[in-house]
Amino acid sequence: MAAAMPQTPSSGGPRTGQTDWQLDPPRIDQDEPLGEIVRQLSVYFIDAIEAPHTFEQLRTASVGHILKPLIQSISESCHHPDIVSALLILKCHFASGDQDDHGINDTRGHACEIVAWRFLTHLSAAELIDYLLHELPPVSFDPESYDGVGTHPDNGDAAEHAALLSGRDPSATSTRGKTRTSSIAEEEPMASFVGLNALEIAAVAGAKKFLSQRVVQKTVDDIWNGHIIFWESLSVHSKKRAKFYNKARADPYCRLRVPKYQKSFEALFFALFLGLYYAVLVERNPHKITPVEALLYIWIAAFAYDEFGEFRDAGIAFYVADFWSLWDIGIIGIGVAYMVSRIIGLTRDSPAITDVSFDILSLEALFLLPRVCSLLSLVPFFGTLIPCLKEMTTDFVKFLGIVIILFCGFLTTFTMLARGDFTPSQVLWIMINVGLRFLHLQNSS
Repeated sequence: MAAAMPQTPSSGGPRTGQTDWQLDPPRIDQDEPLGEIVRQLSVYFIDAIEAPHTFEQLRTASVGHILKPLIQSISESCHHPDIVSALLILKCHFASGDQDDHGINDTRGHACEIVAWRFLTHLSAAELIDYLLHELPPVSFDPESYDGVGTHPDNGDAAEHAALLSGRDPSATSTRGKTRTSSIAEEEPMASFVGLNALEIAAVAGAKKFLSQRVVQKTVDDIWNGHIIFWESLSVHSKKRAKFYNKARADPYCRLRVPKYQKSFEALFFALFLGLYYAVLVERNPHKITPVEALLYIWIAAFAYDEFGEFRDAGIAFYVADFWSLWDIGIIGIGVAYMVSRIIGLTRDSPAITDVSFDILSLEALFLLPRVCSLLSLVPFFGTLIPCLKEMTTDFVKFLGIVIILFCGFLTTFTMLARGDFTPSQVLWIMINVGLRFLHLQNSS
């Protein structure tokens, strides 16, 4: 297996680093393990990119020329089905790396997106499906098999041999070897991506530039409209495989799995869910379970079963990447708590527990109503607004931590100053009232 070895420096102008080294792109065989592909690509990008640049700068000829040999090499000679997935896994790894490098890791991540995108432009429509929608099989990744510092007894000889071949200083090669080891060989970066295809990995990795390209969007639109399907029948023996929809061969009932139709049924499901929820709250029968309440139980159980199926099919990495998964878990958790407390209240004939069960059910609206509104993300305007609200919420939570720390400091100070006149709970309540402007300062004395 060939590693990316730096060759004789040329004077053809500035590259993405300090010196213009001509790099041999890695040669990737069709039966290459995924871990080795990621390692070779990581070595190449670390050697090729040593200065920060934006995505747009990497697309220009003056800066992005260093990526052309790799793009040309994999476009002409690489037929590995996981090459796009490997590039996007590497993008995720660089994006989650150290941020003390003045943005160099971000630049390497952008380079991974550009190479993956440019590679797709050389493919036919059928090949696009094979490379974008091929799911990663379980992989074996052996960090000790790579040239990490301290993992082989003859690492020093290997580093010295590489330095002699490249004409570089051995200490520099040793330092670069440590960087490579820390970037890939210390952990198994592919474990959380098993079972995902390249599109799903791009979503998990936050590869928005890659996903926004026309060739990728065309595939996403075909999946949404049902032109590309994953199942030809609803049989339990059917195997999941992406292919173009063939009306003559496909089971008509498998059209129920088309995302566009699934969202329509999901909207209807949530509308009925919301109607049953309000009907039970308004009726509020403390003595028995009414037919409407029984239907609500069925709806909650069906929602939980469907959510479990989505988690099992998507995998934990892709499931967690969905912002609304947290709301779904909240709906299920509150629904289960309501059903359990409701049954306990009826079996013990306890009005207090029954009242608590309906109080728990009222909390369901905090998760159910926003979840229903999530369907608005299909509209282009709300599709851009909701991610903005998500980022604003994240920043607000971070800022809230600072506010709580300052509040505790003021609470401690005022409690000590008012000792003997007010209890800590009274000081806390006064501060809350003042902060929310419910009472004037003179009324709190």
